[in-house]
Amino acid sequence: MPILKPYPFKTAPFIRLIIPFVVGILWAFYFNESLSIIQILAIGSMLVLLIFSLLTLVAKYQWQWLSGIAIHGLIIAMGAGLTHYQNLSTHSNFIGNYLQQNKPIFIRIKEPLVQKPKTFKTVAAAVAVFENGHWVNTTGNILVYFKQASLANKIHCGDGLIIQQPLKPIGNINGFNYQQYCAFQQIYFQVFIPDTLTKIFAPNLVGSFQANLFLCRDWVIKILETNIPGSIEKAMAEALLIGYKDKLDKSLVRAYSRTGVVHIIAISGLHLGMIYGLLLLLLQPFGKRNWANHLRSIIIASILWGFSIITGGAAAILRSAVTFSFILASKSLGYKNNNINALAASAFCLLAYNPYFLWDIGFELSYTAVLGIILFQKKISNWFVIKNKLLQHIWQLNAVTLSAQIFTIPLILYYFHQFPNLLLFTNFFIVPLSGLVLYAELILLVVSPFAALATMMGKIVAFLINQMNGLIERTNRLPFAVTENLQVSITQTVLMYVAIIACLYCLVHKDHKGFWIGLCSILACIFLRWMPLF
Repeated sequence: MPILKPYPFKTAPFIRLIIPFVVGILWAFYFNESLSIIQILAIGSMLVLLIFSLLTLVAKYQWQWLSGIAIHGLIIAMGAGLTHYQNLSTHSNFIGNYLQQNKPIFIRIKEPLVQKPKTFKTVAAAVAVFENGHWVNTTGNILVYFKQASLANKIHCGDGLIIQQPLKPIGNINGFNYQQYCAFQQIYFQVFIPDTLTKIFAPNLVGSFQANLFLCRDWVIKILETNIPGSIEKAMAEALLIGYKDKLDKSLVRAYSRTGVVHIIAISGLHLGMIYGLLLLLLQPFGKRNWANHLRSIIIASILWGFSIITGGAAAILRSAVTFSFILASKSLGYKNNNINALAASAFCLLAYNPYFLWDIGFELSYTAVLGIILFQKKISNWFVIKNKLLQHIWQLNAVTLSAQIFTIPLILYYFHQFPNLLLFTNFFIVPLSGLVLYAELILLVVSPFAALATMMGKIVAFLINQMNGLIERTNRLPFAVTENLQVSITQTVLMYVAIIACLYCLVHKDHKGFWIGLCSILACIFLRWMPLF
């Protein structure tokens, strides 16, 4: 029987790092392990490594497995420790520890206000609480709701408020665990501000990175709203370019979701990938010399990060920017076929920054889609050899769509309980069309100082968006557009991934054992779905 080659671990060392790191994150979260146990694991692992370094060469060879275990233990402790540290509710100065009385709380607005049907909503940091005659520093974020538009219009990002209203726990919404969703973002309570407020403190975030991000986003929104006609078209343009989805029509969002292209209206790696591909094409004349590769990588990385900042620094696009930065660094240094390592490295860095990204749906879908493209896109595109260049490009586009769906389908079924039957058809038309919309919006930003050109580009953007929305709405009206009510458990989701990985092993190593494992996993998944019928 063929043995699994060590190739992925030698050329993609970050895979070996991220697996124990994720284990540590899961361990700390689901078992709520105390910090002392995590520290004991870290200290014990370091002691083992210290003792191992003092052994003779022969002893090191005999006990090399022990050093491997110690290294993995240290990485597990690192993941668990970061997860414990990021959980603000475990800190001694957590705002939840000061709720016994209605004490004055100083909060600072972290995000621009979003208009809801009856209120205005934002997120604020609980900076301090007034206790025993002095202010005590606190940690934790809260949801803040304002009722009056006159008051909400006075509140800006960075403003400080002193409130004395009671903080209330966050409730769940229609079976959705909204409380847990907010906790992953370190938001634990909510408060409703009355119609009158005594004092608003001026922002102290001027010049900060976060404040500048929101200023850039506001600048982009102002340009789009000024030059693009039609409220629906404006809302879609904002969602496509900066991920600002608060003004989108709910029925339109549902249509995009049912047809399998909801990723279009969420700024993500797809959009940054389009810009990345365009830049590679434009910078081809630089050649393939070492200095040219370095210069090309610097230019592309600078433009990608500049775009990420100008469009407001949405979490999804920042994830993509990190990923592409590692890919560019890998190519610039001369490493080939190392995209998996770049992907694992970006995931490791992002999880080190915030371990709770692991439960973010966008994070999961982004990385599973890119992983599918890296592993399967070339193999699928080689299924057919087409001499016509236009037809070849069309087939390659479908190959990208197919490969991206391989690892995302189990997550789509688990989270959304539906499967868009026409996703290949809609992606075939919508992905290129959304690319044109994105490029047109970027041109609009460039020509915005020239009123006539900006107005013309705004009309072009509105026309393209109108065509895109029309195609999605007509497709959504088809009776067979989507299969709904697919209740998939976490066990079935894991079994589907086992089947996919086993089949991949079978195809790569020509080993029938992978086929049988995959078949058994699929049968087990089907059996679990039929169990309620018995």
